This record gives sequence, structure tokens and C-alpha cells, in this order.
Amino acid sequence: MLIAARSGGFGQLPDFNVQLLDDKNGISTANASRIIRDRNGFLWVLAPRHIERFDGQNVRRIETEGENLLDIASDSSGTVWTTSDSGIRKYRIGYRSLRNVALDGPEIAPLNKLNKLQVTPDNRVWANAGRGLYQYDPRTDSFRFQPLPGLEKHYYYRRIFSRRNYQLYVADVRTVFCFDARNRRVRKVPFADVRSVVPVSDDVAWASNNLMQTFELNFETGAVRPITGRGLPPAELISITELGPDKRLVNTTKGCFIHNIGSDAFARAVLFDSGKPVPNNENYADFYDNSGTQWILCQEGILFFRPLAHTIGWLNGFPGADPDLSNNVKAIAEDRQGNIWLGTSRGVAVLDIGRGTVTPVRPEKSRPGEVRALIFDGKNLLLAASGALPQLVDPVSREFSDLNYPAGKAGEALRAKLLADSFATIIRMPSGNYLIVGELGCYRVEPGSYRIAGMPVPGFEKLIQTVARDTKGNYWMGTYQGLVVTGPGFRNAIADQDFAPGKLVGAVLPQNDSVAWCGSVGLYEVVKKGNTLSRKKIFPELANQRISLLHRDRAGRIWIGGDDGLYLLNPNAARLQWFDFRDNIQNKPFNINSILESAGGRIYIGGLNGLNFFDPDQLKYREEKLNVIIAAVQVNGNDSLLNGDQRPLSLDWTQNSVEIQYLTPYFRNPGKLMYRYRLTGLDDGWVDNARNSRVRFTSLPPGQYTFSVAASLDGLNWSETARPLSFIILTPWWKTWWFITGAVLAAGGAGYWLFRRRVAAIRRQTALREYMAELEMRALRAQMNPHFIFNCLNSINRYIVKSDNATASLYLTRFAKLIRLILDNSNSKKVLLSSELEALKLYIEMERLRFDGKFDYRIIVDERVNADSIEVPSLIIQPYVENAIWHGLLHKESQGNLYVKLGMLDDNTLECIVEDDGVGRAKAAEFRSKSATGKKSLGMKLTEDRIAVLNQYAQTNASVEIVDLEDDDRHAAGTRVVVVIPV
Repeated sequence: MLIAARSGGFGQLPDFNVQLLDDKNGISTANASRIIRDRNGFLWVLAPRHIERFDGQNVRRIETEGENLLDIASDSSGTVWTTSDSGIRKYRIGYRSLRNVALDGPEIAPLNKLNKLQVTPDNRVWANAGRGLYQYDPRTDSFRFQPLPGLEKHYYYRRIFSRRNYQLYVADVRTVFCFDARNRRVRKVPFADVRSVVPVSDDVAWASNNLMQTFELNFETGAVRPITGRGLPPAELISITELGPDKRLVNTTKGCFIHNIGSDAFARAVLFDSGKPVPNNENYADFYDNSGTQWILCQEGILFFRPLAHTIGWLNGFPGADPDLSNNVKAIAEDRQGNIWLGTSRGVAVLDIGRGTVTPVRPEKSRPGEVRALIFDGKNLLLAASGALPQLVDPVSREFSDLNYPAGKAGEALRAKLLADSFATIIRMPSGNYLIVGELGCYRVEPGSYRIAGMPVPGFEKLIQTVARDTKGNYWMGTYQGLVVTGPGFRNAIADQDFAPGKLVGAVLPQNDSVAWCGSVGLYEVVKKGNTLSRKKIFPELANQRISLLHRDRAGRIWIGGDDGLYLLNPNAARLQWFDFRDNIQNKPFNINSILESAGGRIYIGGLNGLNFFDPDQLKYREEKLNVIIAAVQVNGNDSLLNGDQRPLSLDWTQNSVEIQYLTPYFRNPGKLMYRYRLTGLDDGWVDNARNSRVRFTSLPPGQYTFSVAASLDGLNWSETARPLSFIILTPWWKTWWFITGAVLAAGGAGYWLFRRRVAAIRRQTALREYMAELEMRALRAQMNPHFIFNCLNSINRYIVKSDNATASLYLTRFAKLIRLILDNSNSKKVLLSSELEALKLYIEMERLRFDGKFDYRIIVDERVNADSIEVPSLIIQPYVENAIWHGLLHKESQGNLYVKLGMLDDNTLECIVEDDGVGRAKAAEFRSKSATGKKSLGMKLTEDRIAVLNQYAQTNASVEIVDLEDDDRHAAGTRVVVVIPV
């Protein structure tokens, strides 16, 4: 590098383009000693007191307690294993910390300390110790001691444990042993003071001793040979990766070296990160994963690359070159010797791809200008730089010369115009002439004579930026104001100025004689039909990108340069393949026209941040199969319930707030990861979740759910998790089938019972109504009993015989009126209290008249009683009045008194009191027993039955109370009947 810097060139192109992970990514590599990648794709870094899991974006640190950790390994199930001097621990997704694993065998002691781990292809996990090997037994979840056959009492003092396929290597201070785990065969080679062993083949391994010398050990012959190839410094071996039949990559503690097997020479590998060299002089450990990626733990952090894969090269700046040479590459050409010429924003330079040197080339007396137009005509380079006249460069002598101009004033005017012009590109026309495209005009240069003259080209005033010719000779020209298409000879121009949102067309690629792809903001397919142009946007993934490059290589592949990187469309392919910054594509836009396919097939692309180069035939696109993992499940904010069990999680109905975390181990460009998810059982559609790696569901109803998540880098190609999460939220007991069935049966039974009860109630009400009607008729008949009518008529007759016509007429009138009132009131269940009192008064008057004034009476109505608005059951009071007259007053020897009092207990309750001062109920009963007629008065009994039926039918609280009155000497003094009637 120093020699190259002094000579003014770049020392060497990279052997490997790598990426670097360091503290900026959140990884702490200080004091780290081991690195692995597990089955799920996570990167694990081992330090003495902790391990770190990295998925490309997030770091999970798992602390340990006890002794320092020595080694780390992962099996095909995704379980991570660690060792310390006296113990083995394991970790799986869902664990909160490392878990101890039991040891079955000799006691772990100072001479039997544990050391390292290896996993054989059959997924058996092995650990070595001072006494031999331990193998994991999944049935007992323990490591069982496995001594080497024939060496049961041997001690292995060196902490050596390497593997190639099924062969395991251990050592003591004088011997290296090779144990085949399949056939249990042990081979050995004498080798003192071994420090590291790296297998090369089934029979050969390289080993380093304590003096950092390297030897080849042959376990088939027992031979030991020193590695004396030049270029390999004293170092401890870490790994060896075969790069082909004649080369291998040797990783040591002093850096990586490429070993040429034929010449037995070592050369320090040149590593580039983002187009710039990275140190390669201090490595600690490495890991080669199943995808062919080499991970190296080094002083700078963690390097990773694919040593067997062809990658895109990137020169980002030209260390050692002229400081005035710009990194902004705008034009590229190739000379006859295969040198690559670069037009930059500050002059022109030449890249010797064989030696990896970049040398600026410019006239002695002129300052370098921006070179956007550069072409090789087979003999010389024709270049056009801003602020200078176009010139020729001899690629061999690297001398500049001027073009030939017209004589006289025409030539002077042309020179003045060229000095003021800014150039875009140079193309070769079918005639062999070259067209220089500038902002002030276009110019023709004849080959051989190199005469230059102005040339009229339609559309130059629109600032032409790129020109392409189709199979019919039509010219398709991208300008700052859209697209211009002309016929051969630049005639019959037609234009399309409606490109939006930006009108600049910076790239054109004809597909045939009437169709071309045009790059603007997005990629368009433009069809020329007669004098019209029609266009449509193609490839939605490019819709919002400025397209600056379009190129079809010799194999028919189309390369598209956009804002987000480089895209490849293979012939007959339906979709684009994307290469971006993590594929070593420069991280700034490409320049218009800055693409070249060399004679050897290599493609060079220039941009604002250097030069990319690659062989398209060897560049294998890596289909990114993203491994999406569900890493944690939290329910109601509690700890993760994820335990690796394939059975669905069973959650109580109260556990209906679920948060799910998912991860995608991806390291090349994790910032481009995007996610979508769906929860089958809630919604079968996918839901975009951008870059969020968590999703929360709240208030989920009971049911069975399956959560799936997918990741993508471009939003078009999605990788779905291989292990969706299934869980069940149990139904509350009151929503279970058995409870609902029982409830339905109970409800049906209750409904049936209520129905039967209602039917019975209706039947009872019907019976009560019939009984009420019968009682009312019986009451009517009771009031109109034959004895009463007979007595009334006899009394009338007696008055007639006595010629007391006036009394007879009065009696007859009252009798007729009473009969009419009784019959009228019997038509209604309830009558006005005033009508009831009128009938009652008529009845009392007739009885008083018939018994010659045997008693006096008074009807007293309280002023709160509104007799004209209160309704009472018909014939409800009369039986008690009749009973008072017949059984109380008529048996009294002296004049009797009858009182009927009406009052309101409250707004809805009428109280009626019938009181007499007759002989009392006991004396009346005695008179009835001596009566010859034996007549029974049923009026009161019927009335009591009517009141009882009324209470049951109309849900009222009417009542009858009979009180025997006594004087001061406790002799019978009459009877009081209290009737309470709701109104």
C-alpha cells in the first residue's frame, strides 16, 4: 500500500468485499472470544460473563453467573449450548436465561475441566474435558461421559477440540488424536505443544504450536510436515476455507491469507468494506455457516462475507491517487489494452484493472474539468470536458492533442462556442462519425481526420442528456424536457414533454424499432406509432425512483440503475432482482451514461461515490429467504408464554390481551425489512406493519386463532414464518355448550312451567269470573227473595184494605223504584256510590214503613267522599243493612237505631260502617233457632264470598270486619260491620 501510494496509484483491488458489524450496531465485541450463528439465523457472541444474540437490528444480552464461559455452539434444533470449566448450559427461544444441564460421568475436577463444544452432522452435541468426551443424551437431558476407545484412563491436557464432519480432534502435550464418532476409530499423530488444530481433509490437519509455527499433520501416515510457504507470519490458526482446487483462505490471529496451493505462497487478503480497505491484521475467532457466509470476530468488530461467491466490487475513492482526482465518476471507456478510463468531475484517470492502479491523466498546462463525455474510437480517446475544448488522448503515450477546426472566423466562433458549452455524452453514428452532445448545440467529429463541425440536431434546445439508436436508425433522445424521437439523419422529430413528476429522461433503451424503455421518475415503455408517442409505467417497484441507467448486456440481461441501487431483469423473467448497498453497490446515485460493458464482459458503473464493477456471468443473485421467527408472546402484559411446544397455547377467557414479538435475523441491510401479519380467526387478510416487530391484540373474543407473520425487503417478495403461532382463548363457563344447553333446557322448562301456570291462572280467572257472575245473580236473587217481595205486596194490600190509599201508593212507588234500581245496578260490576246509596235508602225506608217505624236510621257521608265519582261493587252494602234490621233491630223491644257511615281512609280506600243498637248477634242467633220457618239469610255470606273473589280476581285488598258492641255492663249493645272497599 505504501509503495502504491508513493507511485500515485491504488495498490490492489479487493479480494473480498465484506460488511462490518460493530458498536454502532449495538454489539459489544470487547473481550469477546467466540462467534456462531444458530439454526434460526441469529448471531451469537460469547464473552466471559455473558452472551449476546443479534438479529441484525436488536441485541439481547443474557447474563451468566458463576465461572467464565469458554465456548458456544448451536445444534440443528436451534438450541444454544455454552461451557465453563465445570458446567454446560443451554438456551432456547422462550427461555429467560441459561439452564444448567446435568453431567453423568467422572467428577469435574482440576484435571477434568470442561472445554469446548462440537456438533456432528447427526446433530449430536459433544463437549471435551480433561478425561475425554461427553455426549448429550436427550432422553435424560444430560451429558454422558464417552471415553475414547483404548484411552479410558488418558488425560487430554490441551484445550483442543476441533471437528471435520464426524471426526473430532483432541490433544495432550505430545499427541494429537482424531476420533471418528461413527466407527469409534482413534488415530493419532505425535506433535508437541499443540496450540490449535484445523482440519483440512479427512486425513490431514494443520496445527500451530506454542511458537506460532504451522505444521501439516497426516493421520493416515502419521507424518508431520512444516508449512514453509512464504508470506505466512507466525500466528495461531483459526480456520481454513477451500476456495477452489488451487486456493484456500487461511484465517489466523494475524489476519486472513490466501494460500496458493501450487506455489505454496501466502498473500494477505485484501478486504474492502463499502468500497474502502479495512484492516486485516488481528482476528480472534470465526464461524462458517450453512449459507456459505464467513463470520470473523476481529479487532474492528465482526466481518462477514461469502468467500466462494462472486461479489460486486466498489472503489470508493482512490487512495494514493492525485488528491485532485474526484470520486465522482461520470463517464467510462475502455482502450485496446483493456485499461478502463474514467471521466470524473475533476478530470480523467485510467484504471489498470490487472494491477489495481488508478492514475490521473491530464494536459500539463490546463486544470482538470468535469468530464461527462468519453469514448474510444479504436485509436484515441475522445473526451469533452466542461470549460475546455474537446480533446484526443493517446492511451499509450497518454498525451493530449486538439481536434481540427475550420479555418478563419468559423473556426474561432466554433472554439468560442465549445469553450462556453457543457457536454453530456458522445455517441458513434452509423457513418462512423462521432456526435458530441452539448447544451448549446451538437457537434460532429470525423474519425481519422478528427475534423469538428457543428451539426443541427432537433431538440438540442431541450438539453439532451442521453441518446440511443434503434434498429431502424431512429434516435431516441432523453432531455430535461422529456423525450425527443427523430428518424435517421435527425429528421422528422416528435416529442413527449408530459413526463411527470420530473420531465428529465436520463436513460433510454430501445427494445425494437418502435418501442423503447425510458427512465425518468419511474420506468416507462414508450411506443412510437407514426408521428405519435404513447407511454405506460412499468415495474411498480421503480415508480418513485429516478432511473439514471439502462443497459442490455451481451446475454440479454437488462441492468437498471435507480435511487435504491441496481436492478437486474433476466430475459423472460417476470420480476426484478435487486442489488443495493449491502451487495456493495455504492450508496449514492449513479450518473447518467456512466456504464460500460468491457471487452471481457465485465460491467463498470460510475456514480457520485466511486466505481462499481462485476462480471455479470459470475454474479449469482442471492434469493433472500428470510427466516421469520416468533420470539415472544406476552399475555395481559405478563412474561412470555412461548415455550417451543408445538401445541396451541391455551389461554383463559380473561387472558385476551396478547402481544407478539417476531424477529428476522438479517444482516446485509436490516433497515429495509418490512413486515405484515394476519390473525386467522379474527381477520384472514394481511395487515402491513412497516418495520414494527411487535403487534398487540386487545379484547380478543374467545376462539381459536393462528398468528402468522411475513417479512420482505422490497414489498413484493414475502417470506412467511415456518412456525405460525396457534392459541386458543377459552370460552367463559357461561358461554360453554354444556352451560348453554343446560340454560336452554332450564329456560324451556321454566317457560313451560310459566305457560302451564299462566294457563292455570287463566282458567282460575275464568272460573272466578263465572263464580262472580253466579254470586252476583245469587245476590240479586237474595235481595229479591220471595219472602221480601211477598211481605212488600202484603203490606201494600193491607194499606189498600185499610183504605190508606196514600200510604199504599207511596209504598208501591218506592217498591217499584227499588226493584228498578236493583235491576239496573245488576247490569254492571261496579256502580256509582250515589246510585248504591239511593237504592239502600229506598230499601231502608220501605223496611221502616213496613215495620211501622220500629227503628230510626241515618246515612252519614263524609265530606271527603265524592259519591258521584266513586264506584263500588253493586249491592255490596245492602246485605249488612238487611241483617242489622232483621236480626238486630226487629227483636228489640224498644225503638232501635241504624247508622250507615261512609268515609275515606285514604285517596283510594272507602270505609263503610253499618252499625245498629239491636240485640246483638248472640241473641239474634237464639231467636233464629226458635223460629218455626227456619229461614236462612244468605245475603252476608254471599257478600263475603263476592269480596273474597274480588280480591283474588282484581288483586285488591277489600275486607269485612264484624264487631259486637257492648255497654258499660258488658251486655250486648248491637253490632258494627266495617266494610273496606278499594275504589
